[in-house]
Amino acid sequence: MMIFLLAMLLVSSATADDVQRHVKHFNMHWAEQPSSAEFGIAHVLPLLDLDFQGLGKVKSAAEAEDFVSAEQELLAYFRQTRIPKPIERLTEKDALHAADAMEHRFRGNRDAHPPIFRSADIDWIGRAFVDGEEIHDAEWYYQFQRLTWWPALAHAYAVTGDENYFFEWRYEMVDWVEDNLPITKQTPKFIRRGMETYNRCARLTEVFPYMLQSSNFDAQTLGFFLMSFHEQAEHIRTVYSAKGNHLLGELSVVFMNGINFPEFKASKHWKNDAVERLPAMMDEEVYPDGMNRELVFSYHKMYVGLFAQAYEMFSKHGYADRLPVDFYPRILKMAEIYAYQSFPDFTDCQFGDAWKPRFPGDLYRKNLKAFKDDIPYFDYMVSGGAEGEPPAKRNVAYSESGFYFMRSEWSSNAVFMVMKNAAGGQWHSQIDNGTFELYAHGRNFMNDSGSYMYGSSDVEDQRWRDWFRSTKVHQTLTLNNENIALEPELIMWSESENLVALVIENQSYPELRHRRTVLFIDNKYFLILDEAMGAATGTLRTHYQLVCCNYAVSGLTVQTRFDEGANLLVKSFPQGKALTVEKEEGWISFKPQVKETRPAWSYRMKKTAAEDRAIFLTALVPYPAGAAPKVEASVVEDGFLLDVDGREYRVELDVAKKKMNLKVTEL
Repeated sequence: MMIFLLAMLLVSSATADDVQRHVKHFNMHWAEQPSSAEFGIAHVLPLLDLDFQGLGKVKSAAEAEDFVSAEQELLAYFRQTRIPKPIERLTEKDALHAADAMEHRFRGNRDAHPPIFRSADIDWIGRAFVDGEEIHDAEWYYQFQRLTWWPALAHAYAVTGDENYFFEWRYEMVDWVEDNLPITKQTPKFIRRGMETYNRCARLTEVFPYMLQSSNFDAQTLGFFLMSFHEQAEHIRTVYSAKGNHLLGELSVVFMNGINFPEFKASKHWKNDAVERLPAMMDEEVYPDGMNRELVFSYHKMYVGLFAQAYEMFSKHGYADRLPVDFYPRILKMAEIYAYQSFPDFTDCQFGDAWKPRFPGDLYRKNLKAFKDDIPYFDYMVSGGAEGEPPAKRNVAYSESGFYFMRSEWSSNAVFMVMKNAAGGQWHSQIDNGTFELYAHGRNFMNDSGSYMYGSSDVEDQRWRDWFRSTKVHQTLTLNNENIALEPELIMWSESENLVALVIENQSYPELRHRRTVLFIDNKYFLILDEAMGAATGTLRTHYQLVCCNYAVSGLTVQTRFDEGANLLVKSFPQGKALTVEKEEGWISFKPQVKETRPAWSYRMKKTAAEDRAIFLTALVPYPAGAAPKVEASVVEDGFLLDVDGREYRVELDVAKKKMNLKVTEL
């Protein structure tokens, strides 16, 4: 083992030395690049509006065909007009990413894979490998092309003044340009796609003021920078996405390109693209109730951030009149639904292509500070509940988008359920109508399976992508374990101090309609009635999954077995027809490309042609400590009975009249 570690250290050292020598050689010979090259001043000047304020000396030199003076005046102009924001200290993350970049170890898809060495002469296009195994994860290649470590190099340079950070960045910028521009139809998709291109434009904009401070940032470097930026800014306009967060991001950055580089003649076209198209995207991409149409809360943060940025920038630069009157109110609604989806432990819902470990307060702190006077719960969200007042409601229905939130109180010990019954969604949504997540008494009990990965060239990875998206791994009803259609309907939402009644339907299959009634009783317990209605025949299952934990199964009862704190009892009650418990494959993913086994099961029954309706009745009883309660439940003529340790809850429910009532009796 020791010999292996020493060998690895020697390889790592040799690799770092190779990179250092290669970058040093490049920068030593930098001045030999001909000034008339493709990225020289003669190619830059025609792209600029030389009548723009401050470019007078550049224009005079250009008219005199004194191109040496022109490029020096242009460099002086940018140094005077691009002042970097002070960086007081280098964060641990920036220091790590900058150090890795100095050794040409780069990240793609965040930390789903370790930093990958891309050779001394960086390989921008080839396949990536970890320990000899090829990476098939498509997201790695996309995110690698976003150059996400460039700000770390810039911040490291700003804090330390070490020119080696500048030399590394210049080498990467020029090497990327020479290897990948111009972008054509033959360029790999992970380079030419709009999202990656707008990210590169954003990175170029971000690092520019810092790197300009280097005495080694010469006119030739400026030429490469400006030509690269201009070509990529124009390229975005040729590959706009059809819809969704990609198009919103593309238009947002194209607008910012026009704002940040008004010296380009094309800047007015960049701004106009966004002004003409972005305002309408609020209706196209966001439901009137504030939820994004991708139906994924991790993406919701992106939508809120981009729309909030657009509102501020349109207002600041004289385009506020181009925004529809409901643009600002809709941003506030987007902020509101995001608050209501926040779990009591201040994490996000995990529906769709999402991973759970997030802090909702970051959205308000980073993106909504300018709107805080109109967000009464702003301080509460930013502080993680330590300060300010929480949102006004405990229980909220968002019927247009199809999300329903039930909460006992605004505290870390709350009982909380979120249910989804939504129409379609886009690629990042999943086939999961009727599913839910459950938290109680300081513990997550039932989380969505998550995503695991987006896309891959590997067949086995693709199988896992399909598995995590499938209906049977969500907490809802299936027929023969087949995926459902997404055709939702809200039948009833009613709430009182101690009772919430939610009735939803989904036309899951051509001949089977699923009605799910959820009762939140006494701010403690949930009773779920599933009705499968229609002529379809086959095996019906209601699926359930727990977080990773010890558990026990006894008959139709499943219980968590946490040694301390809260636990959960799940029990199904046959209503005239026998049920069986079926153990199922269970996985959950909290990080990209990382999955863990977890308990999963279903309650199963057969439905025959003679039955036009089959029902499941299931109680979910979380309890804060101690022994599990004794639980019984049944469907009665006018509603439901739930008995928990001798305390009887009688729920009278008239769906047709949208009426409900709760009676509590101590037996």
